[in-house]
Amino acid sequence: MKNILHLALGLLLSVSALQAHSDAFKPAFVDTLVDPYLTIQKGLASDDLEAAQAGAAAFLKAMKHAPHEGGAHEEAMDLSKPAKTISGTEAIKVARTAFLDLSRQMTSLVQHVGTTVDTPLYTAFCPMAFDNKGGQWIQSDKKVSNPYYGSMMLRCGSIKEKIAGSEGHSDHSGHGNMSMKKDDHSGHSH
Repeated sequence: MKNILHLALGLLLSVSALQAHSDAFKPAFVDTLVDPYLTIQKGLASDDLEAAQAGAAAFLKAMKHAPHEGGAHEEAMDLSKPAKTISGTEAIKVARTAFLDLSRQMTSLVQHVGTTVDTPLYTAFCPMAFDNKGGQWIQSDKKVSNPYYGSMMLRCGSIKEKIAGSEGHSDHSGHGNMSMKKDDHSGHSH
């Protein structure tokens, strides 16, 4: 009986944490993070660490306006950590690793909180990134621009789904209207 009670309490706390995420962060706040995030993505895809760092600095500036009620403060701190790493490193490899964490968090925000930006947002995935563990990111067009490999394998990966855009709103369901594509490795040779 104790185990069931502990399990129920754990589930309740998990649901509460998810609701805090949803309630604390609003689409208007997520909107302020999209352009800086995309600047980081494009900078890394172009092997331009300075551009990625400029995007990270803008991201951190936007994060100063993050909500702090409930559990939002800890979430805001977690969201800021990878951006701080990107803005402070001199090694593009370190920035790319931090971007993976930032991408996971941004994808969650866009899918669960939503955004009102007109820019279409797509999730993309490279199965070869990070020693074949794979890496996902958000980008604003359907032509893969891989931030984890840059010019070395710029087109490695595939677009997975549209998570925002069209009519300027995400559907908040976490499911875009784009059909899934099989992972491919077009754009590089083996």
